[in-house]
Amino acid sequence: MVTGILLILFIFLGAFFWRKKQLAQRFNENVEIAIDYMVQERPGQYSGDRNAKSGVFIFNAGHASDTLKNVVIKTVKPLHAALDVNLERILLISFERAATPKKVSVRFKVVKKRAKIDDLKGVQIRISGVLNFKQGSPKKFTAVLPIAGLYQDMAQPVDLHHTELLGDIANLNLSI
Repeated sequence: MVTGILLILFIFLGAFFWRKKQLAQRFNENVEIAIDYMVQERPGQYSGDRNAKSGVFIFNAGHASDTLKNVVIKTVKPLHAALDVNLERILLISFERAATPKKVSVRFKVVKKRAKIDDLKGVQIRISGVLNFKQGSPKKFTAVLPIAGLYQDMAQPVDLHHTELLGDIANLNLSI
């Protein structure tokens, strides 16, 4: 009797972990994603101050499959005791008309008093949602992803007075 119960329990646990692995594999085969973070020093400004009480996770996503239309992220759960995400709306990452990676962000809060956030690099975040394909039905996914590090914006401002950068466009007369 006891061996029968243990056998049934073992089968259910095995099926649970197999399903979990299958959902993560489905996500990894179709989406390339990196997660960065920024923390808030004061309202409206983000910086590297790790003693702040709120911040943003930035999801930088690209698609590995041409048949993937979009990714809908329904839950975001940091696996860190001091952090919490209250996702009021779903996150939608659309790949239909863009070849470049997409960025979406979600706010997080430090919920423990006197919590010192030294560095979030390597902290894992569990996300779940739906992958929508051009043909076919939506597929659910669950994935646990590590935070890559502090967000560094690689966009550099363009100097409009630099003629080598603009080429012939700099010679245009735009007077009205």
